[in-house]
Amino acid sequence: MSISRRTLLSRSLGASATLALASTPVFAASAALSWLDLGPGLSLVTGAGGNVLVQSGPKGVALVDGGNAASSKALLKLIKDKTSNTPSLLFNTHCHRDQIGSNSTLGKANATIIAHENTRLWLTTEIISKWENEVYKPVTARALPNKTFWYDNEKLSFNGETIEYGYLPQAHTDGDMYVRFPNRDLIMAGGVVAVGAYPLLDYSTNGWIGGMINSLQQLLTLCYDSTRIFASEGTEVNKAHVQAQLDMCMDLADKIATHYYKGGTYTEFLATKPTAAFDATWGDPALFLHQAYEGTLPHVTEIRRYSIRR
Repeated sequence: MSISRRTLLSRSLGASATLALASTPVFAASAALSWLDLGPGLSLVTGAGGNVLVQSGPKGVALVDGGNAASSKALLKLIKDKTSNTPSLLFNTHCHRDQIGSNSTLGKANATIIAHENTRLWLTTEIISKWENEVYKPVTARALPNKTFWYDNEKLSFNGETIEYGYLPQAHTDGDMYVRFPNRDLIMAGGVVAVGAYPLLDYSTNGWIGGMINSLQQLLTLCYDSTRIFASEGTEVNKAHVQAQLDMCMDLADKIATHYYKGGTYTEFLATKPTAAFDATWGDPALFLHQAYEGTLPHVTEIRRYSIRR
């Protein structure tokens, strides 16, 4: 069974209000893969560590994310069984291992691997993830994205269909991107949209709550009420879900800003139960609060921009 990053650290300890660190590996093999048809030539695979979007047609197969390494062989076999093709195009929505597990195999097969430049850079270096008590080694050269971009959005045509992809700045990581299928009114939002749990703000790769707010606002401009939205984890959501996540993040950012400028401690902040109004919807807030608070430290001069009370 695949272990989610967000479930590894889920509680504060005693009066110190420090977060428990995991001692087990983040990623494990999936028990089973599931294939869900989303429309002609478009499917969702779950159970591979992270959600994988599959677009197929006469020109081949494109993937949005490639699951984790432990699931990659089974994932690619399933895709070959279903489509009779091996993917020649892969998007990495960010640098986490649950999204890049098929990079090595597909890179060796000369697939085009598209990502934000920051994602490529993170994969070339050692990532020290303090909140996980984990160190991620650089990937091999063949596993690196081989087509990157910096700003705004770009488009390409694959199987006669327009695919748009664009930067979501410094939210879940600092290399997040969305992949949009405008003719289908469907978006893959990677780790920026959270489903079934609070968002994960990976400050080890420069994610933070202000960037999350900016990215959610950007996603809303790309959505209609009817837009189908998929994330790295969980089931399909819609524009209203993204708006609810934005409202929650703005509320917490405001509280963090106020607390920072009062000079309060993290323990005092936790004592105010800042997410109490949202916990019934989003679940255990411990990891989210830790990441939001810790990730704001490098942005202490910016956080007031996100205050909703003046």
